[in-house]
Amino acid sequence: MEVIKLTYKSTNCYLIKSNNCWIMIDAGWPDTITQLLKLLKQKDINIKDIKYLIVTHFHPDHAGLAQNLKDFGIILIIHESQVHFVDKLNDFFKRNPKNNFKDIDAINNMVVSSKESRIFFKSEGINGEVIQTPGHSDDSVSLVIEECYAFTGDLPRLLLMETYNDQTLKDSWKLIQEYNVKRVYPAHGEPYNL
Repeated sequence: MEVIKLTYKSTNCYLIKSNNCWIMIDAGWPDTITQLLKLLKQKDINIKDIKYLIVTHFHPDHAGLAQNLKDFGIILIIHESQVHFVDKLNDFFKRNPKNNFKDIDAINNMVVSSKESRIFFKSEGINGEVIQTPGHSDDSVSLVIEECYAFTGDLPRLLLMETYNDQTLKDSWKLIQEYNVKRVYPAHGEPYNL
């Protein structure tokens, strides 16, 4: 499976190729659409070829461009556990209006459970699903592709679990490991093998 890493302003966004389109994981900071379009052009990818967006958690550096991408016709896939966090991010920027953040509309989103995401990804030729992996934030999710990859957002590295006394983090990693992933794609830093 093809994975393309796009990094700007210290955050990684990823593109994965499905049967007939690109799926983007995370959407970077607000007011950076020009930078994203430039990186896509360098990779010879047209934004119109990206059909879906998954946000690992609704913090400014991961969901800042979500509505901008929706405006291009990209469908935002939201895990059912994340729904009310979209409003929290919108409210945050209403109180802190320094950036050109566009409120994320509640319409035209695909809200899915983990089971429903598995069915969706299967239809796209991908054997994986979006799972809840709280620890960094209560709305954190990871896209896991069985026996292959995990896109983990800001979940601390597995190597660091011994330094954390946090059962939630440990449980999230235990769940990821059940999918026998070989490589992890974090939102900050370089991808690494397990």
